[in-house]
Amino acid sequence: MSTTKQWAESLEIPTDDDLLPIADYLEPYARTEREVAKRAIVVHGVVTVAFGVDAKPVVEWFQAESIWSDVTPKERFFLTDSAHTESERIKMQWQQEAQWALLWVIGRVESLGLPTRCCDTRRFVDEIIPALGDDLEDFIGQSQLRPPGVFLAEDDRTYDLWCNALAAQRRGENLPSDLNLRVLRERRYAFEWMDGNQEWDEVTCDA
Repeated sequence: MSTTKQWAESLEIPTDDDLLPIADYLEPYARTEREVAKRAIVVHGVVTVAFGVDAKPVVEWFQAESIWSDVTPKERFFLTDSAHTESERIKMQWQQEAQWALLWVIGRVESLGLPTRCCDTRRFVDEIIPALGDDLEDFIGQSQLRPPGVFLAEDDRTYDLWCNALAAQRRGENLPSDLNLRVLRERRYAFEWMDGNQEWDEVTCDA
């Protein structure tokens, strides 16, 4: 069984942790740095509730920091209704991988690399996301989008990996054992939202 690195190389998909930017690509982002930063914080709050944290302080924090309007309808329902199925909680838990990708977009995470391991959840709490109840303006206001050519290179890679993974599954082929398809999907989800054509609740990862 090939590794994800070998599989990607066979498809001529770049495998370095940090990709060369797409030269001369200067198209503006569809999302602002403030939008991305607030989305990362909201997803963080939802994920923590999915892992068992009491929702009430999270909701109160978002309201006090004036980002409750950035919480999507599905997220509001999840945060205000405790009757969730296990599959719903697991789905929300996995969105920490989408959050990791968003944090990469605003320079809070150094590299993404190939989707072979889960994100470093310790860093969310210890280093990156403000603590529950803290002021959010410094985090939001100091966030900066990576250059468009850098984003496009990573966007293209995740798209190519995702499309080829789904195509291999349809053909009944085995995927590399170290490829984490859930991580890849959540990265794709974040980047599809970044492209600006779909709102968070409606994102599809078609290929």
